[in-house]
Amino acid sequence: MPTTSTSAPAADRTQAGRSRIGFAGICLGYFAIILDGSVLNVAVPALRSDLGSTMPGAQRVLNAYTLVLAGLLLTAGALGDRLGHRRLLLAGLGVFTASSAACGAADSTAVLVAARAVQGLGAAGLLPATLALVPHLFPAGPRRERATVVWVAIGAGAMAVGPFVGGVLIDALGWRSIFLLNLPIGIAAAALVRAGVTETPRQRSQVDRAGQLLAAVGLGLITGGLISGGAAGWTSPVTAALLVTGVAAGAVFAVVERRVAAPLLPPSFLADRVRAVAVASALFMGFLFYGALFAMSLYFQQVRGWTPSTAGVALLPFTVGPVLAPLVLYRPLARRFGHARMLVAGFACCATGTALLCTTGPHTGYPLLGAGLLLAGGASTVVFSALTSLLMSTVGTERAGLASGVQNTARQAGALIGVAVFGSVLNTAAFTAHLRISFAMMLVVEFIGIAGGVAVLRATRRT
Repeated sequence: MPTTSTSAPAADRTQAGRSRIGFAGICLGYFAIILDGSVLNVAVPALRSDLGSTMPGAQRVLNAYTLVLAGLLLTAGALGDRLGHRRLLLAGLGVFTASSAACGAADSTAVLVAARAVQGLGAAGLLPATLALVPHLFPAGPRRERATVVWVAIGAGAMAVGPFVGGVLIDALGWRSIFLLNLPIGIAAAALVRAGVTETPRQRSQVDRAGQLLAAVGLGLITGGLISGGAAGWTSPVTAALLVTGVAAGAVFAVVERRVAAPLLPPSFLADRVRAVAVASALFMGFLFYGALFAMSLYFQQVRGWTPSTAGVALLPFTVGPVLAPLVLYRPLARRFGHARMLVAGFACCATGTALLCTTGPHTGYPLLGAGLLLAGGASTVVFSALTSLLMSTVGTERAGLASGVQNTARQAGALIGVAVFGSVLNTAAFTAHLRISFAMMLVVEFIGIAGGVAVLRATRRT
């Protein structure tokens, strides 16, 4: 009997250690794909010079990754539930790492665009699995909540350091180094995942091939339309054709999902109020965070005349706040007040920060701008931590991949809409006036987010 009593805690400690190792691998992989999405922006001038590329060519390099990633996220999340999230994560890591090497070796824009598309394929397999494996590694309770908050902070940290890391690497080693950096990260992440993560249970349901195809086509076309709208204008025939065709594919997808036996996205998934609000909040936060980052980057450089590096320093309150807020503030506050109240508070703080930014003019003092950026940026990850915790609490491990895929698809779509919409609004000589219009639009979205959070709070009180 003494042997049994002492062996159980030892086994628990061993399993906890393995879970931490596996989670470190998951976080490394997540860090790599988020970093890759932010680091390339500062490489555009060097890339164009070295490859002799045009600006449209450089945009294709940026967008090839986004198009494939956004188009396949939902399908990848559901495939992980069916095939196993560990298997899909390792496959995604392998594809992402190998294609990063191909990006680093590219000798033309066309080759780089193709390699970036394959990178997007690997990232689509990897991204939903990083969140879906959290419930598999950690039981419900404080450890899972802590891991979820760390996952949010890792993404925010990658976004925050991306431009800085990219600038340092490009100055020292050239633009190819930003892709080659993914090789050691990918190899280390794969080794940690293999050592610390066991395979998730596999669902033996039918495959919704029609739904998978329609989801990928619809999301890809809508993503392409948003990108085209920001670049070529919303009245462009190409933009209209992409958006209309994408929406039509989405409508057909909705019809198919109601008729097949094993739908990719069951209609009941978004019938739950908490899940619906969490997914909508992910869309809102993608729109708000990336839209504000895009708008203020332009403001500091075009209106204030600051250099890119100086603008990057000025944006630090906005990008560093999201790293610190979930790690320092969220967990103790969520334990006391609950995730639903934190969702409402997060949107309210975002709105307060945005209200400060509405005063932005050609000579606005930086302390006021910095306060607005810090408040809006820090609150954004409070919202994201809350919506992620709420969403994952409504699904079992068997649907964690689907939930992760839907959430990340919503966030990616929001980011694309934000950059495309504000790119169009700010493409004018009256930049400052239109910047205030942009922030007014953000305030409207934030008030909608507050209303959604209140609805969740009422729903959770009744249960």
